[in-house]
Amino acid sequence: MAVSRLARTSAPDGTTLATGAGDGTVILWDLTGLNDLLDHAVERACSLTGRGLDREEWARFIPGLPYQDTCSTT
Repeated sequence: MAVSRLARTSAPDGTTLATGAGDGTVILWDLTGLNDLLDHAVERACSLTGRGLDREEWARFIPGLPYQDTCSTT
């Protein structure tokens, strides 16, 4: 079984990821959309679901952190 090698590096500004394989293939990945999603994760989740977690859901999925009303409209 052949073992392949994989290398990766990213641009200093974090917008591009370069991966390279042992066969010489290089792929440049545009991370702009991913970075934007990560920077606005709560807002995106609220817009998709139309609500945040209630106290019971928060306790189930995020134990150990105090409850926050993440999708408050006020």
